[in-house]
Amino acid sequence: MSALDQPLLVANSNYHVGHQIAIFVGKEQGFFTEENLPAFDYEAGGLIPWPLETEGLASTMKNRGVDIATAVDVEAAIAQRARGADLFIVGGWRYTPFLKWYGSKHLTDMRALRGGRVGMREKGGLVQVFIEDALRAVGIDPAREVEWVYDPVFGYRNSPAHADMLRSGKVDAITSQPPFSDALERDGFPMILDPNKIFPRRPGKITVATRQTIEKRGDELTAYFRAIIRSFWFMRDVKNFDYVKDLETRLRKTNTHNEDERRLCIVTGPDRLDSWALPVDGGVAPEAIERIAAEMHSSGKLPRRLSADEILREGPVTSAYREVSARPALQPALKTALAAVEKYGF
Repeated sequence: MSALDQPLLVANSNYHVGHQIAIFVGKEQGFFTEENLPAFDYEAGGLIPWPLETEGLASTMKNRGVDIATAVDVEAAIAQRARGADLFIVGGWRYTPFLKWYGSKHLTDMRALRGGRVGMREKGGLVQVFIEDALRAVGIDPAREVEWVYDPVFGYRNSPAHADMLRSGKVDAITSQPPFSDALERDGFPMILDPNKIFPRRPGKITVATRQTIEKRGDELTAYFRAIIRSFWFMRDVKNFDYVKDLETRLRKTNTHNEDERRLCIVTGPDRLDSWALPVDGGVAPEAIERIAAEMHSSGKLPRRLSADEILREGPVTSAYREVSARPALQPALKTALAAVEKYGF
């Protein structure tokens, strides 16, 4: 943990550029300064590889002096708490993406994926965690009874290439979204899973903080969330498309050395903004955390069930949302963000 007389240290747990955008929006738009957090340090390049989060997130944060970690896998954070790690979930970051699953024409439902090939960007991403749970729910072992085909083409589904992998038979199941999913449906490729009918607003990536940060730097943590919530609102406003697209382009050129990340792009159209799976209140529902913990226990990932009280410290983010959502000057931004929630359900 960092010393109390040093600026807060915020670190992106994974290396994806998309998870850096909210921080830089807050910096460039002046939200952090306006919310009384003008100075903090930020490490963007990836705190710990995904396979090690479950075992080593807390120790890595301690060794590096990190106060707040963003884009942490929700299951990794819960597993760390089960091990007694001195950190807590303090807010949301991303819902599991609003993505439907499509299968080859011969597939009728998820059960038919036994022995099949599933397209995925990379091992361990939040989309894979969700689909693994869905496979287990229908009696399929995701480690032994499906073949995972990893390719960056499945990353953001913003070109026909991901759908072509399904059409050509190279894989048997993929995630997709409009307009490509519309074309798949017209051509007879069945939708085999709708995540929002199973677990709407499921937290995928979340924000964690150390106990010391929560208990001794609560004012700074609350200020941080005020700025981040405003960043989330900004990022879900289609009027800001040109700026956010330019920001992403700049970050991919200057803020990553990862070859795949330099080639990818999220913000390809205005609809990518208002449909961005960002929690507009900055938070995470306690009942969602308890449900995930229960599912982890049932699948053998946790030795016992944990309650939300053992995992979550939501006071700072709740206070932050209450403050910013009450300001008259911010009502237009809030109204736009809430309209996006009404439209997409998150």
